[in-house]
Amino acid sequence: MIRWRSLKSSLLFGGICFTLLLLNKSFVEEYEKQEKDPYLNDVVESIGNAVPASAGCNPTLLDELDRLRKGRSKARCTANNGKEMTCMRDENEYYFPFSFIKKQYDVTGKMSKDGSRFELFTSYSKIRVPDGDSYDPKGPFGHFATYSVETRERVRCISGETGVPMSTQWSPTPYYYPIQIAQYGLQHYSRMIVNKTEAQTLIKGSESAEWKGSAAMHDTSERIFYHDDERGDVVNISTTGELQNAGCYVFLEPSPRLHVLSFDWFPVENASFTILVRIIESDLLVLLNYVGEHDPRCVWNDSVSFPGAEQVSFSFSLGKLRSQWYSVTRDALVDASRALSSMNASKKKEGNVVLHPGDVKLVSLGFRGRVSVRQRIEQCESAHRKSFLTAADWLISNQDEKGGWAVPVERAIADRRLVLPAGWHSAMAQGHGLSLLTRAYSATNNITYLIAASKALDLFGADASDGGVQNTLFSYVWYEEYPTSPGSFVLNGFMYSLIGLFDLSNVSIDDDVPDDVRIGSERASVLFSEGMDSLRALLPLYDTGSGSIYDLRHVGLRTAPNLARWDYHAVHVYLLKWLVQITGDKTLNETADRWIAYSWGKKAKHN
Repeated sequence: MIRWRSLKSSLLFGGICFTLLLLNKSFVEEYEKQEKDPYLNDVVESIGNAVPASAGCNPTLLDELDRLRKGRSKARCTANNGKEMTCMRDENEYYFPFSFIKKQYDVTGKMSKDGSRFELFTSYSKIRVPDGDSYDPKGPFGHFATYSVETRERVRCISGETGVPMSTQWSPTPYYYPIQIAQYGLQHYSRMIVNKTEAQTLIKGSESAEWKGSAAMHDTSERIFYHDDERGDVVNISTTGELQNAGCYVFLEPSPRLHVLSFDWFPVENASFTILVRIIESDLLVLLNYVGEHDPRCVWNDSVSFPGAEQVSFSFSLGKLRSQWYSVTRDALVDASRALSSMNASKKKEGNVVLHPGDVKLVSLGFRGRVSVRQRIEQCESAHRKSFLTAADWLISNQDEKGGWAVPVERAIADRRLVLPAGWHSAMAQGHGLSLLTRAYSATNNITYLIAASKALDLFGADASDGGVQNTLFSYVWYEEYPTSPGSFVLNGFMYSLIGLFDLSNVSIDDDVPDDVRIGSERASVLFSEGMDSLRALLPLYDTGSGSIYDLRHVGLRTAPNLARWDYHAVHVYLLKWLVQITGDKTLNETADRWIAYSWGKKAKHN
């Protein structure tokens, strides 16, 4: 009996000891885990530091510390029909992973610059509104002065043949996209107006001694200097035409700010020129060769090797050159960016190289073959007026018999349920064209620009089914960015077309202008008024109560709506405020303010 009681006591004592050991192990593991949690340690430490020494063992403070140490724990959570995930529990609060919240609620977030806090945003796009209370059709176009069309990943190059951008947005082979070209021109016009300080310009090549010949053993270069009554001092150059030949060249000013070159040349035979650029950070030499041939690639990497320093070589197509004088302006900073990006064309955004002022310096400008060059090479910071007028002149040269600028590639929308074959026109392109051409007229007083602008109105009155840009919805006219059947009713493209119509309707014209121009201005005013009536009536259809809708394709296709991304929502707000500047419409202004609030997380009320 005594032995049995002794055995029971021993077993009970052993069980108690074993239980205490397990509890101790659990407490130690939890403590060590919490010790590794920097956030919890920071909180506990901050509270501990706030406790004065005189407080002693204050039970309230001890309870708070104990709650902080033990309150947080992992928990199993489910969301939306049983999707399981690990979340955190803090007493009665549950915290879901941000990766889930970001996708579920279309929000974004990041750590603050100092790393002290996490910042959450409803919209990832900054909301901007036009400056001032009124709009000047001769002034900057919106905030396009901040645009950089040249560095977009979909821009393959600034064409050596035409001086305007070539796109790869919907085709791997570069093509001319009228909207992009007009935006390029409006960007440079806006910068020309905003940046009123005169850009620094240096003149190179005026002295005969500046023109150097190739130092290679087998290369020869002949230079003959003379004075032309029309062109001034000119140098005739004769060298071999191979790219390996440095030809006859002029050293340039190495200032990183002066990356734009302008000069006049007369190619005779086997002619080309090369701008040699040095990337400052890597010391890489980039040869930009401009060759007299047509190549649909626009810019490509040469299979030419050079001994010595690390360097890469690219060629730009100048098209078939005629024996005549050409005025050339090239931004070597842009050309180097586009050339380097062409090596990574398949990587889209990841392969897009963007160089900024200060990243490169120019080394030399060289010529090969038989050419004549005016001895005045201008090296400057920018050429906004030249770029702006080059884009406007492209519109003049490429306007078709319908008065439009056709897109030469197919556009497929909604999983190819809506397809526009190559040769379609866009109301947004027409509107941008009007805005660019009216500004070109204001800058030059050349009536040719207004004649083209007036002709561009014809497509606004033609139905989409007949090759025009007009569709109707509930008996309201709509100027289509993508003139599909059934209609797509893109909001931002429609509003941009209204801006263009307003620009033409308000252009200042003289009494002796052709009748077509005067009639065109009046037609533009009518088209603008009809479009504004449509916008006022149909705008509520684009309001989701928490954002906006990109287009109304779902009305005709009977599909889910196509919600606008936050960057397009920001464009909607800007354009609405822009039209408020023009019309003073209070309803549009109220809508714009409500849409701004959506970008801050506000939502419409429930019933």
